[in-house]
Amino acid sequence: MNKILNFILDLIFPKQCLGCGKDDLWLCKKCSHKIKYLKSQVCPICRTNNSGEVCSQCQTHTNLDGLLVATNFNTPLIQKLIHNFKYKYITDLKIPLTNLLVTTIDNYYKRFIIPNSENYIIIPVPLHKKRLRERGFNQSNLLAINLANKIKCKYYKNALYRNRYTETQARLTRKERIINIKSAFNVNKSLDFINKNVIIIDDVATTLSTMEECAKVLKKSGANKVWGLVIARGDL
Repeated sequence: MNKILNFILDLIFPKQCLGCGKDDLWLCKKCSHKIKYLKSQVCPICRTNNSGEVCSQCQTHTNLDGLLVATNFNTPLIQKLIHNFKYKYITDLKIPLTNLLVTTIDNYYKRFIIPNSENYIIIPVPLHKKRLRERGFNQSNLLAINLANKIKCKYYKNALYRNRYTETQARLTRKERIINIKSAFNVNKSLDFINKNVIIIDDVATTLSTMEECAKVLKKSGANKVWGLVIARGDL
């Protein structure tokens, strides 16, 4: 289905670099090298500089153990890449976007968090079945699969599922996002998460309400550490 969709899109919208307009590819090497990775990470709750872990003062406020962010969402090219990947169904963008996550893993996780990737499981933030039918793919799942393959890490596609349909978070205020996504996830009970370390993959995090709800059910199912990994973090 995705191959047919991509073929049709190639006919209607010929491939051009989203940065400079060069033909035959969505992101050329020159534009790719212009993307700046974040030089440092922060506590995802209070934004204190560290290696991305939730600091000791914030640990009582979240179920997450940390969050790593690859690059700045305010960069126009990043916004364009994510928008075209997510809403214009250009699934080929999973390759350059996954590469951003791989480099972030190399820069931070391998040094500070996961010296042994065999101890970790990569999972995507799930879509509701209705939205999955509408879109045809889960962008977080495409990123998670590619990332797991590249860093040789375990991957669970259906680790979590949405138990109800929710509004798109992008249209809501901070308070509305928290209410909208509250208790929207369940863990696949056929999978064992006891004492497991989990990395949740998504494209963008803003209020962390989605990541928090995912982490909450994973911790209730016995998970040891739960980290988030995203391309960028937006601000309301």
